[in-house]
Amino acid sequence: MPLPRSTVQALQAHRTRQLEEQRAAAGVWQENGLVFTTEIGTPLEPRNVLRRFEVLAARAGLRGVTLHTLRHSAASFLLAAGTHTKVVQEHLGHSSYAITADIYSHVGPAQQREAADRLDQALRW
Repeated sequence: MPLPRSTVQALQAHRTRQLEEQRAAAGVWQENGLVFTTEIGTPLEPRNVLRRFEVLAARAGLRGVTLHTLRHSAASFLLAAGTHTKVVQEHLGHSSYAITADIYSHVGPAQQREAADRLDQALRW
């Protein structure tokens, strides 16, 4: 799946730091082929990841934001930006187009106004 350039750059920088950690932990580093690890190459504990995320979100003033909230926001932003629902469905791994459309597409006043304006244009001869 294609990733945003900014994500690719962040992952490349992360890999550079990880290789430095690997050299520093020579003799104790456990190679697992994982992208995200502890300082010695072992898998991250999910609860520790969640705790760290909560601290960083709070520091950024994003109280109440969860990892699932980020997933939902990303999907909603993609749809609002005009990304085809099928693309977003595949990105999220949903089995059904309808699930993606029903859960993540939101219609606000601006979209309602745009629809009315388009209908107005279509009705003009």
